[in-house]
Amino acid sequence: MTTNKANKIERLKATLKPYDFLDEIRRLDLKNLSEEERFYLKNFGIYNHKLSPDTFMIRIRITAGRIEVSKLARLVQLSREYACSMIITMRAQIELHGMDADNVLHVWKRLEEAGFTTWQTLTDNFRNIVTDPFDGKSKTSQIEVYPLIKEMESLFLKNPDYVGTLPRKLNTAICGTLDSSHSFFSNDLYFALAKKEDLWGFNLYLGGKNSEMAQDADIFVSPKDVVPLFKAVAKVYTVHGLRGTRSKTRIFHLLQKIGMDAFKTHLRSYYPKTLQSAGTFQTEKKTSTREFTLLHDGRYAFCYTSRLGEISADELSMLINYASSEKLSIRLGVDQNIYLFGLEKTEVPFKTDFSPARLSVCAGNRYCALSLFDMKEEAKMLPLQRLGTLKVSVGYSGCLKGCGKHQHVDIGLIGLRTAIFGPTQKSVRFFLGGQYTYGKAPARLILMAVPLHGLNDLIHTVLDEFTQSEYNDFEHFSREVLNRFSTDFLALWFLAKLYFGETTLLKVLRSNTAVSHSAKEEKELIVSVFPKLELSNGQDNSFHKEIREMNQMLWKE
Repeated sequence: MTTNKANKIERLKATLKPYDFLDEIRRLDLKNLSEEERFYLKNFGIYNHKLSPDTFMIRIRITAGRIEVSKLARLVQLSREYACSMIITMRAQIELHGMDADNVLHVWKRLEEAGFTTWQTLTDNFRNIVTDPFDGKSKTSQIEVYPLIKEMESLFLKNPDYVGTLPRKLNTAICGTLDSSHSFFSNDLYFALAKKEDLWGFNLYLGGKNSEMAQDADIFVSPKDVVPLFKAVAKVYTVHGLRGTRSKTRIFHLLQKIGMDAFKTHLRSYYPKTLQSAGTFQTEKKTSTREFTLLHDGRYAFCYTSRLGEISADELSMLINYASSEKLSIRLGVDQNIYLFGLEKTEVPFKTDFSPARLSVCAGNRYCALSLFDMKEEAKMLPLQRLGTLKVSVGYSGCLKGCGKHQHVDIGLIGLRTAIFGPTQKSVRFFLGGQYTYGKAPARLILMAVPLHGLNDLIHTVLDEFTQSEYNDFEHFSREVLNRFSTDFLALWFLAKLYFGETTLLKVLRSNTAVSHSAKEEKELIVSVFPKLELSNGQDNSFHKEIREMNQMLWKE
């Protein structure tokens, strides 16, 4: 193992393996939990936080988002019996919220009896392995990956050697479709559809997280070798992963420390075959979001949109009853929506508030003690119709943990509270320009604080710039225009446009668009477009002073 001083959690694991804590659960005083006990409970999918000690959450593993209609019906019955609210997560799972110390273990036991498992859905474990919701069903599904996911899951699920023993969580994705509405480069481990010569398989990417893109490992693997390679990566991470400072123990941090070549050297020790160099990445971006999708068998899928992850027992009962009567199958998507498969026609007997906006939103403070305010409600206030029409993706996180994946989208937001505009108020950090389809770059932090009352005006200013450009896809616009400029320039540019009502568009200043603009060029552009804006004569070529002043002029109360 790489030498580093073990953190508190690692010392706990050395004293008592998380798997062995199972016998202790029923003897706990759930009304007076210690931080150590909270850690152990997470390994079995039970969550409680010291900031909200009277409430409990249970996270249920839904393999690849696929769930039998009859099992879903049992889950709805349980949620009603114990008055639990439900959330669909961005890993296509279901969380039950609203339990307390008196009933949480009853619910947990009933879930296991009903055939569900909550094991290893939290803390230092292999999290739910995700894929495209149309896996095996889409007309562009090249390799159905569900059987591979089941095999991978069998290696670690309820395995004493892997329950809570990883340095930190390990998120895995695998996608076998030729087009997808979802990017999976935020995962620690991503098997991406690829082709090498005439063989279809997967390229391996490593080290993604909410603020980073997974890196190309230059490894191609055939479908039959996915599981052995997954097992080898897990072994490398378990044996050589960093176990010091908790915030620096993901695969990303191990790669930072030892590099990809050293990681692959370790990998060869556990992988039984010769590593092949990468093939050609195959998955393209699917920008269209539709209620109904034609499948390879001539039938249709229907997307029922949740309320940014929230779903009621009544809604689920309606879907269950219809699926049962029409012999449809149900899947949960990584977009927090519900899919019905097997429709003969493009019609259903119920309405949905279908919004084409591509949003990923964290739980918010109604469900998570770490979130600064109710992200789900605030996200509903965004210009959703315009965002949807333009197919612009948005990620909204409630804290710096980034569960809304705000850096793997076109426009990213993190909630905060600040007094810089007057009395303390809800605000966001503002990110732009993620190049996520091919894992090239996360969105960049443009503004440290934007008050919620000014957020939509700023978003419309950015969207105006996009719609008047020559680009039809915001990610393409980001790559060719926004990301040629510095973050300070973009912050001042959009603030000044909003303040002065300016309609001049950003132009590429060089014929060589592969080169970013110099500080001199950026300054000249600002001066030419905003002559009333007085720039400082500082030597650092930044616009920090002007950004602060423009912030105050726009939003100071």
